[in-house]
Amino acid sequence: MNEEEILTLFRRDAEAASEALVAQYRRLLWGICARRLNAPEDIDECVYAALADFCLNWRQFDHSRGTLKSYLISIADKKALDLYRQNLRWQRMQKAAEHCAGQALRAPLEREWLFADMDGLDDREKWLLYLRYVSGYTYVEIARMLALPYEQVKKQGHRAYLKLKRAWDRN
Repeated sequence: MNEEEILTLFRRDAEAASEALVAQYRRLLWGICARRLNAPEDIDECVYAALADFCLNWRQFDHSRGTLKSYLISIADKKALDLYRQNLRWQRMQKAAEHCAGQALRAPLEREWLFADMDGLDDREKWLLYLRYVSGYTYVEIARMLALPYEQVKKQGHRAYLKLKRAWDRN
């Protein structure tokens, strides 16, 4: 079935057109998504999300701007890139959480050595500053990692930063 027939079928019977679209483009989109993702579940999620996206918004497709094939490829590639970035964020947060857990289990002297310049701050403030300014996480990521509200993490981090800044100004 060619692109024009699929689009015509969408006008008459969206369900049959969706089945034809899946049958014709699923394997192609699988290959596109597999370039960015490793897990078959993630690849499936992207492929079917791209196909569903098109099926729900097929009227927005403008045949004069390109082919249906290229349009679907661009949707699938964007979905795969978004999921790839999301997976990276979760991996970074997991590593940071593991690092924090590992650091918390070490002897107090080792923690004091790590945070020697942060006298006057409690452990929570030290970890917030460490995650934010040493590990490079955003407050949103830290809030997700610690399962706390974003505003709370942001306020505590800002207060800890101001405390540290005042301590440096005194020295």
